[in-house]
Amino acid sequence: MLDHHIDGSHLCSKRSAKLRFRNGILDAWHGVCAYCGKAAGTLDHVRPRCKGGQTVTQNLVAACAACNRAKGSETDWTGWFRGQPFWDAEREADIWLWLHPRGATFSGA
Repeated sequence: MLDHHIDGSHLCSKRSAKLRFRNGILDAWHGVCAYCGKAAGTLDHVRPRCKGGQTVTQNLVAACAACNRAKGSETDWTGWFRGQPFWDAEREADIWLWLHPRGATFSGA
């Protein structure tokens, strides 16, 4: 089994590719939690893996450990998020647009 792949024009290890993938998502969220706005150190599967969610960019958002734990395997992320004291309509729209990147229109709160 190969433990590497071609990324762009150079070969990189599987570990390096995973780190670049993870850091790319954290960077896209400017290192802050998509939910509460605090410093993020984890990625949250918006649709949990245990409920069929995939490990793809459009299903992952930057999250602080507290939000990631609190949301857990909740499948209704909007219901969970709207119940939080830090809920913010603009952050909800940002998350929604991240999950639906192809010109979809937000129909939130």
